[in-house]
Amino acid sequence: MEDHVRQMIDDGVELVVEEVVDLEEYAKLGKRPPLAKGYRIKVNGQPYVVNEPTPTGAAILTLAGLVPPQDYTLRIKLAGHRPEKIGLHEKVDLRRPGVEKFKALPRDQTEGQ
Repeated sequence: MEDHVRQMIDDGVELVVEEVVDLEEYAKLGKRPPLAKGYRIKVNGQPYVVNEPTPTGAAILTLAGLVPPQDYTLRIKLAGHRPEKIGLHEKVDLRRPGVEKFKALPRDQTEGQ
């Protein structure tokens, strides 16, 4: 089995090695998360599992029950960096090393008007 796995990796094919990966744990280790069936993220401290490695900001907000998503501002926290704003239609690469968590805040009612 080990030779088979090594061969597939050598051929550039990535294996799904985990069922659900906890992104906060990989961020603490400073490692890129492996390909998985699900990615455990935290939004405002609450855990959620995303089955897509590159969800949009709107998809993350919707998963967290923050609807309609346009009423919220989403920020991503990367290890060792300041939080960055994520647009509603912007894709987030959850496999990017250092993805720790997300923070969502209600938009100011005057924002964008």
